[in-house]
Amino acid sequence: MSSPLFDASDVTPEMDRHNGWIFTLCYTLVYLSAPVIYVAIVQAALCDKLGASSTVANLPASAYLVGQIAPLIVSWLVSVRWERTVVVASYAMTSAWISLVLLTLLIPFPSSVRLGAVIGQGLLQGLSSSTALVFVYQCLNRGTTEKGRALALKRTFTFGPIAAVVGSLGAQYVLNSGIASLRYPYDFAVIYLVGAPSMAAAAFLASRYRLPTLSEQGGQAVSPVRGFRDYLGSRPLLLLWCAYLFWYCALAATSNLTLYAREALGRDPKDFAGLMMAIRFGCKSVGGYLLGMVAIRWGLRASAHLTLALVGAASLWAWLVPGHAYLFAFGLMGAGELGGVYIPNYALALSPVDSGARNLALLTLATPASSFAPAVYGGLTDHFGFPASFAFGLVAALIGFAAVRRIRKPKPGT
Repeated sequence: MSSPLFDASDVTPEMDRHNGWIFTLCYTLVYLSAPVIYVAIVQAALCDKLGASSTVANLPASAYLVGQIAPLIVSWLVSVRWERTVVVASYAMTSAWISLVLLTLLIPFPSSVRLGAVIGQGLLQGLSSSTALVFVYQCLNRGTTEKGRALALKRTFTFGPIAAVVGSLGAQYVLNSGIASLRYPYDFAVIYLVGAPSMAAAAFLASRYRLPTLSEQGGQAVSPVRGFRDYLGSRPLLLLWCAYLFWYCALAATSNLTLYAREALGRDPKDFAGLMMAIRFGCKSVGGYLLGMVAIRWGLRASAHLTLALVGAASLWAWLVPGHAYLFAFGLMGAGELGGVYIPNYALALSPVDSGARNLALLTLATPASSFAPAVYGGLTDHFGFPASFAFGLVAALIGFAAVRRIRKPKPGT
């Protein structure tokens, strides 16, 4: 069976710059839509306003994680020639899911219908957003040189989170009755109204990627069965899979941290939803710089360790620190969220070059496997109180940290 390849020398300097900026602009729009794209805080606050229990309010985040299985399936079914089309379609579908929730908020539907729409958005957006994430990196890889790609990533993840801060503060202003004429549920509707066209614009921009023409070169295809077998035979990759699973379990505390505002601050979680997002992404921007410095000096393993420590510290901080200072837990969680960058990259460092992409796809199975975690946080809170849920988040992070600590990079040829 033949596999499509391309020659990196086909990437012209103009193409290099163009595709790098398309990547940056698409991600800026994604970050601007962060209050609805990052399924957790706003969705939990909306479910709370709809009268849901803590368990149900965490379900959108659980459904989002379940949807993360999509890239593994799509990568087996879609030809590399359709990568740009997959990105465009995924962004467009994300816009559609957001629009559906928007309609339920604008039309006087019962609370049960609105709850169903929010939870459904979590699942469907998990499918489309995770697929877009994988294939947009493929487009960047094909359409830029190594230097151009490095510049695009640096620019995107330095300034991109600032757009998320702007979007989050805007959401905070709206939800705190900054516009007097906007009452619930129209305040939430405005937030979704920003997200829907932003993602539609991202879909349009993604269609502008200029990718080199593919050629065909013979090569041996690797079956999914063999891919699983090779992965299972690697102790370092298995340990990293466990670490990624428990990192996601610890990260899933975000929705529950949102609901904790009622107990910690004595006010409705929606009153702080935008501020929580702003703190989260502001610290994510700072964390991106610091974790990059750690990776340069001590390697990817050290950065992966640190992201697990940060998400664990977020639960511990919320547990121990009272009042408004508890909101810094969202900053710790935002910086720790970059485990989604450093743990997969550490997996690539542990993998032979010819199996890196396959191993990365298998690593992502930890995401849907962790989908039980948000519901566990909600269940523990409903039955035993918030401290029990914070303990769960801390323990999950410690287990992941211990798993990374036990990893030893295999010697070449082993």
